[in-house]
Amino acid sequence: MRKPVSLLTTFLLTSLPFLFSQEITWNGPSVKLSNGRLKVSDNRRFLVFENGTPFFYLGDTGWELFHRLTKDETERYLENRRAKGFTVIQAVALAELDGLNTPNAEGNKPLTDNDPLRPNEPYWQHVDWVIRKAAEKGIFIGLLPTWGDKVDKRWGTGPVIFNKENAYKYGQWIGNRYKDFPNIIWINGGDRDGGGDNAPVWDALAEGIKSVDKNHLMTFHPWGEHSSSEWFHNSSWLD
Repeated sequence: MRKPVSLLTTFLLTSLPFLFSQEITWNGPSVKLSNGRLKVSDNRRFLVFENGTPFFYLGDTGWELFHRLTKDETERYLENRRAKGFTVIQAVALAELDGLNTPNAEGNKPLTDNDPLRPNEPYWQHVDWVIRKAAEKGIFIGLLPTWGDKVDKRWGTGPVIFNKENAYKYGQWIGNRYKDFPNIIWINGGDRDGGGDNAPVWDALAEGIKSVDKNHLMTFHPWGEHSSSEWFHNSSWLD
């Protein structure tokens, strides 16, 4: 004879799906930047703050954040991600979708005559504002100095503007600009091959940044199904 279903079982079966479907809002900043700088743990397995607090990398790819969004849209987006507990937003300074020749939402292009050594200050002031707004919410910016099509135009819009010499100088410039921001994680690359003719350019860009910025971690964003270790495992700049 089948046993009757208890009231508790009935409650659990009918209520749990509803309970677990409810969105949980994260209270307060995503992380406490007062914990200090990020670093790789002593056993090289984890990311931690300098006071030992573990860091959980929950990232969202807002690639066009600096390029396409207004300030109001940026505020709304970052607040949405804070409420969901995201700790990192990955965004590109020289954006993928015609980021050199299509102005940002405020009508500014990042460079003068597409010269990486001639930054257009109003554009970068907007980037500053976005990164500071993220910091207010305890969110790190995974900052790509450029998308890969500015180094290697196998696809995308381009144009290619970087070589070994100007990549190093641009790296120094952007590294110096953001070295004292508390919420930066550098992401070299941009969906591209790290080897061949590209390797000296990526190395130069990274070394330029690291020559002036000793405060922030750096990684590399390769193209799909590849790892940074294929090309940069022994590079001093790769954390």
